[in-house]
Amino acid sequence: MKKAGIIFILILCCTTKALAYNAAPENDEMVDLAALALESALTVDKWQVTIKEQIDHNGIQYKIKQLKNSYLVTTSEDENVIKYSFSDAHNSGEVNESYKVIIPKNKAYQAEIVGILSGKVWNNSISKIYQQKVNSMTEQFFTQSAKKFACLTTESNDTISSDYFFNKVKQKLNLQHISTQYDSIQNSMHEKIIYGYTSLWNQQITIMDKPMNVQLAVRADKNESTKFTIGTPILITEY
Repeated sequence: MKKAGIIFILILCCTTKALAYNAAPENDEMVDLAALALESALTVDKWQVTIKEQIDHNGIQYKIKQLKNSYLVTTSEDENVIKYSFSDAHNSGEVNESYKVIIPKNKAYQAEIVGILSGKVWNNSISKIYQQKVNSMTEQFFTQSAKKFACLTTESNDTISSDYFFNKVKQKLNLQHISTQYDSIQNSMHEKIIYGYTSLWNQQITIMDKPMNVQLAVRADKNESTKFTIGTPILITEY
């Protein structure tokens, strides 16, 4: 099942609440997700945190000026938008930092700034680097109106069942309003997608009058082992 299809279904059937972002939340979603994986004896394959905010056309010029002072920039455009991509020349590969600014040519639409932190390994050292970077990113470039998405995928591990990991998630996050979507598409490698809500995190969306901010995709790979992708409030990356 394609990621875009699932998000499209969610958009059709849910009413989105404001995803207020607190620059210093009591629980950082990415740290919590990584802890869940490691406590379940799973190895992190990749992770990504994306922060998005819409800004008016005047305000976005100041953001572009800020970013140009510290990051390498490339630009592209088509008939609809101008896109700026900013990368950190000092990315170590442990925690990669990048930004995008998308400016619609139609002034009726707001511009958007997107910040991305990502990596392929997680441990205590990387956790500290991540927390420093995400705090710096939010303080410099975003406000409390920003939307934050966290996503983590584990490496295949045929010794961990999907039921075991889901029960771990349910217990640790005190998961409520649980629902399961089974994949009926022939030859698809996805088994199921589980949705739920935890009060530990600030952001949420509403589906059928129920809050949701946890999405877990269970995927069987070609070797018949299992991969888990878990995100909040919804998965916006490929899985």
